[in-house]
Amino acid sequence: MPENEKCRVGVAQRKITPALGAELGGYFHKRFAKDIKGDLLAKAMVIEAGGRRMALVATDLLRTCAEFADPARARIASSCGIPPEAVMISASHTHTGPALQKDKGNPVDPVPGCAETIAEAIVNATQDACGAMFDATLYLGQTEAKQYSMNKLSRTRDGMDVYRQPQPNDAEVIGPAGPLDTSVQVLCARDADKRIRALAVNFAAHPNSGGDSIWAEWPGEMALTLAAIYGKDVPCLFLQGTSGDVDCRGIPRERIGRGIAGAAIMAIEREVKPAAPGPMDYRMRILKLPRLQKTAETDRIVNAIRNNPDADYLEKSWPPRYDAWDPEPAEQAVPVQCLRMGDTALVGLPCEAFTSLGLEIKRYSPAQRTLVVTYANDHAGYMPPVEQADRGGYGEWPFISRRFIPQAATMITNAAIGMLHEMWAGK
Repeated sequence: MPENEKCRVGVAQRKITPALGAELGGYFHKRFAKDIKGDLLAKAMVIEAGGRRMALVATDLLRTCAEFADPARARIASSCGIPPEAVMISASHTHTGPALQKDKGNPVDPVPGCAETIAEAIVNATQDACGAMFDATLYLGQTEAKQYSMNKLSRTRDGMDVYRQPQPNDAEVIGPAGPLDTSVQVLCARDADKRIRALAVNFAAHPNSGGDSIWAEWPGEMALTLAAIYGKDVPCLFLQGTSGDVDCRGIPRERIGRGIAGAAIMAIEREVKPAAPGPMDYRMRILKLPRLQKTAETDRIVNAIRNNPDADYLEKSWPPRYDAWDPEPAEQAVPVQCLRMGDTALVGLPCEAFTSLGLEIKRYSPAQRTLVVTYANDHAGYMPPVEQADRGGYGEWPFISRRFIPQAATMITNAAIGMLHEMWAGK
């Protein structure tokens, strides 16, 4: 094996399935787990090249919270020698997992002790991966998986966005409000016998099937399908893409999981040229994003919803959450992370980023391949691009789903693009 293709990889996983009766997160009403359709997992992949290590951790959770991610990274640094900024902890965004945080104005309560349990599982999985390193060759494949996802927002004739798909004879909707990224990108580690030992798949589509069953939704079904092909001991990390404005199409989630697994197999099985694992580099920048502040106009908008007898499920959740909004702190610190492996970049965003943000980062990235991973390292709510922030669609609502000034999205993409160019320039 040529020197520039040599690396070592370790992979492991730990269960994070909550007990029956645990409160579930993802919506604006209380739900409690009635059964377990499938286990939730925290999966870790550690990659070592040129004397450096980095770790990718993927969890079957609604979001990543600094409450468990920060102490987990600190413990990984201490026990595994991996710098905190080289550890990317992300979530699949399943809506059928435990409630993790208390969002003011939302009746859902976090599962007691859940954060500590998750942090422990993340650390243990990463330590296990470090203890099971093998000589490996990396491959990076890519293909398209169309007809599995859709932009959930539509543009109307008055230039606003609505949370609905075009219907027959719907004269108001003139098209989708934003683009789609249907790329399936796959990172694969093969051992000295050319056997696939670990996978990471990047694709963008909201897992939001609802219900009262605990399961990892379509990303979990994807991982099970890949394990049926490559072996039960081959974990697949799912790295959620920029899906803030992207839903699954209206087909069973099991079929979506199998479909994306099929795309991943096609992408990686045709790759014959290894991907260079080095040089390795990593950055994490903490941005201070200005939070929204109430005005007389926002009071008027919310009061109109409050007094609307025909308000729908989502609209009814607005007033209590708006009333609970605290103007302090005026800024919130959020992490933006970039990792480099040879000619490949991974960008970790701490939010539900709209598709156009990921496409912008990919467009201006100096890397040959760029994987944009959301719900990474912390949670900063929805992040629409500045041109969509005030168009009224779900994910764009101020205070309710959008926490920051419209320019926050530009601040995040600029930081990511800047860090990537610093790494590729060797600074």
